[in-house]
Amino acid sequence: MCGRYVLFSSAKKLADEFELTSFPEFEPRYNIAPSQEVFAIRQVDSGETSDKREMVLLRWGLIPSWTHNNPSDLQLIVNARCETISSKPSFRSSFRKRRILIPSNGFYEWKKCDSGLRRPFLIHLENFELFAFAGIFDQWKTPSGEIIKTCAIVTTRSNNSIKSIHNRMPVILRKPDYAAWLKNTDIEEEKLNDIFEPFVDELLTITHVSSMVNNPRNEGPDCMKPSNTNDICANHSIQKSLDFT
Repeated sequence: MCGRYVLFSSAKKLADEFELTSFPEFEPRYNIAPSQEVFAIRQVDSGETSDKREMVLLRWGLIPSWTHNNPSDLQLIVNARCETISSKPSFRSSFRKRRILIPSNGFYEWKKCDSGLRRPFLIHLENFELFAFAGIFDQWKTPSGEIIKTCAIVTTRSNNSIKSIHNRMPVILRKPDYAAWLKNTDIEEEKLNDIFEPFVDELLTITHVSSMVNNPRNEGPDCMKPSNTNDICANHSIQKSLDFT
């Protein structure tokens, strides 16, 4: 799954990576949490074939357009499983018509230890290289007529390194896959299966970080600081498969 992530690349780097004409200046974020507004990239719908992309702000936690209940009474939909994204009513319309990129420099995952504690890990590419989560979005109209735009991050099964922490991980896209994911057309099954494959183990670094990140109200680079404790978990079997820095 993916329930917290970071984004601190410069506006210029984001514009270059996602081929945008502009990207607004923003404060670096080190503990982005569900229900908060997040940056996303979508393809502009101009009524004709277009490769133009734009940045949008969306609330993290998908509210399907057909929702009749008060969303505050519903469980927050933070992630969408790739195995059911094309068939589950909550996701299938967004998957067909409203796919997005959610830029990130890394994400957090928690391992439940035998002691009952949950240990946080930061997972990222070398040098915190910028990448994108595969995402979907939807629009929900409140009874008063306000339009609320929301999103979810697509997840897949974990690769060998991450599965010792959690059995799910976000679908990570690299630049060659951006265009296929953003186009509001069907993706060939072979290509889609390739996109949904767990990301390559060897390209990820996994670091045990400070428990500061456990509280979503905490913000700042200290959330990414490697933990100074040696007691990572009662079960140390994961250490072989993780690249701690």
